Amino acid sequence: MSKNSTLTNRAACLLFFLFTINIVFTGKNLFADITSIDQATLGHLQSVLSAYKSVYSKLVKEDLKEIPDIAQKMMDAALQGTVTEPDGAVRRMMQHILQGAEELKNADCLHETQCAFTSITNALFKYFKSSPDQLKRNELKLYWCKKDGYYWLQPQNLAPVCPYVSNELSVCTEREEVKQ
Repeated sequence: MSKNSTLTNRAACLLFFLFTINIVFTGKNLFADITSIDQATLGHLQSVLSAYKSVYSKLVKEDLKEIPDIAQKMMDAALQGTVTEPDGAVRRMMQHILQGAEELKNADCLHETQCAFTSITNALFKYFKSSPDQLKRNELKLYWCKKDGYYWLQPQNLAPVCPYVSNELSVCTEREEVKQ
């Protein structure tokens, strides 16, 4: 891959990240009233979260081989969520997860995989911010890297490990659990 395309990919990823963070923190109503979720969609969300945990585990190990297959499972669950959920905030969340899972499936390198993972995390972020009890129910914790500004969800029984660290020069030493 050429240096220019790598820079272009990173710039696009950064712009997407800044856009989604802007939406999350400015309170735009992309996911307004996200606490109301259809029971059928809740089952699909559980499948999305199971796949998300698997992707997280693979990312911290930098093992990308199985991620496209896991992403396909996430895509299938998110697609079903868009079908079962009436039009509204939760449906838009599932559409964003579907888009991120497609990017995850098609990622060609660690950096693209991390960008897609960020997209999915940002889609889930507002849901867990508005329904903090769901973190505990799903046995998850929400973490934030103070240095780079990335969020991620991870199983609550694990010590915090940043999935965005990809080399010796990038060290996430300032992690913090996001308290609800």
